[in-house]
Order: sequence, then structure tokens, then C-alpha cells
Amino acid sequence: MIGPLKDLLAHMAWADATFFWVWGASAALEDEELRTRTEHLVSVQEAFLQVLKGDAVALPERPLLGFLSLKTRCEASHQVFRALGRGLDEASLARVVHVPWFPDPPCLISVTDALLQVCLHTQHHRGQTMTRLKALGAVPKNVDYIIWLWKQKPEARWA
Repeated sequence: MIGPLKDLLAHMAWADATFFWVWGASAALEDEELRTRTEHLVSVQEAFLQVLKGDAVALPERPLLGFLSLKTRCEASHQVFRALGRGLDEASLARVVHVPWFPDPPCLISVTDALLQVCLHTQHHRGQTMTRLKALGAVPKNVDYIIWLWKQKPEARWA
């Protein structure tokens, strides 16, 4: 499972960076729906990183951020995911973590499942944001996993 999971994390970074390229080239930088959904996507990534590191989960109240702040936060999260991915082994993947926003009954899942959830949750919302960009006149990119494989697993390009 380690290899495919590392690939999913790398794909998630590439696809998120591609989304930010498309959004940045559009006329929709101030679109409230895009900003709200992307804020949610990034906040969930950050929250799962806190869970995986064993930190208390803090979801600070903040004003709705703009494109550049969201991109910076997303890139920073992916740097942590990348470092985390380098240290994965079977024992660390089997470790059980508590997802505190599902309190009753407690949500106890493996690190593998937590990482899969982050990748799948991000994919779901990235599809929504690409659809929104298309509706606003931008030209979205196909960031399916198979496209990433076909392109020989390119690195995320943030700048």
C-alpha cells in the first residue's frame, strides 16, 4: 500500500497545483464560491495533518481568504504531506488516529484511511472547483489520476 498511497499524495499535489494555475489564469480570482470551497478543501487538508501529527485540531475562524493566501496554504500543506509520505512504512500506516470532528461514536481510523480520505475529499472538491471555473469561462484541466500517470507522474508545479 505504501507505493500507491505515496502516488496518490503526489497526484493530489500535482492536481491541486494545476487547479491553482487554472484559477490564477482566470478572471474569477475573487469568486466567493471558489474561495469558500477552496478554503474548505485546504482547511480539511490542514486538519488531517494535525490529526496525523497528533496535534490538537485547531480550525481558526478567519475571514474568507483570497487566491494567493489559499494557494500559499495549500502548497505548504502539500510540502508537509510530501515529507510525511517519505516516512511512511507499514507500521506507521497501521497506526490508529482519532478524527475529532466525528465525536459520537469516536472516529478511529488507520493512517492509511486518513490519507485516503484526504486524497478523496480533495478530489471531490477539486472537481467542484474545476466545474465552477468552467461555468465562469475558464478552461479547466483534466487532472484525473490516469492523466498524471500518462504524463509520467509530473511533480506539482506551484510557481
